[in-house]
Amino acid sequence: MTKHFFDVGGNIGQTFDWLATLPHDYSDHTIWIFEPSPRHYAKLIEKCQKMSSKYTIKLCPFGLGGTNDTITFYEKDDDKGDSFEPWLKSDHEVTNIHQGYEVVSSMISLPEFILKVTSPGDQVVLDIDSEGSEYSMLESLVKSPEAIKRVTQIIAEFHHIKNPERFMSKDQLKAEIEKHNIKLLMRGFA
Repeated sequence: MTKHFFDVGGNIGQTFDWLATLPHDYSDHTIWIFEPSPRHYAKLIEKCQKMSSKYTIKLCPFGLGGTNDTITFYEKDDDKGDSFEPWLKSDHEVTNIHQGYEVVSSMISLPEFILKVTSPGDQVVLDIDSEGSEYSMLESLVKSPEAIKRVTQIIAEFHHIKNPERFMSKDQLKAEIEKHNIKLLMRGFA
């Protein structure tokens, strides 16, 4: 049995600082870091290099979501708000910025990725701060019995997105996740 920690929305690697404050720092887990925003790669790689003596790290330069797709990734005026969602709000509304180029990134289905890189009996902890993709990602997970069996804990930050009725609501997702006896910590604004 292998233990995995998925840092979905890795940004510049702040999760390592948070893990250091916990009673259990997850150093016994393989740390998977998902970050589709290229403007964060240099700092994220630097942080991963610093933490590599303590953790087994797998850096994934793409996003996770509900489906496999190649779509526009929007850079925002708050560099912690970059998102696959064109409109996003947490405790404040973020605005898309235009820097002379368009970022097009890959999105991989969360349940498909779990089934591909883990094995039956493995344990997965999900720490999701994906700036709006949490809805599609978690909806696809609760609809995948084989993938959700491997998840032991979910920490998810919820955001406001345009047309949220496209997906299950935060309350619906919470109810579905609880049916699987998964430890759930919800943070956020939606």
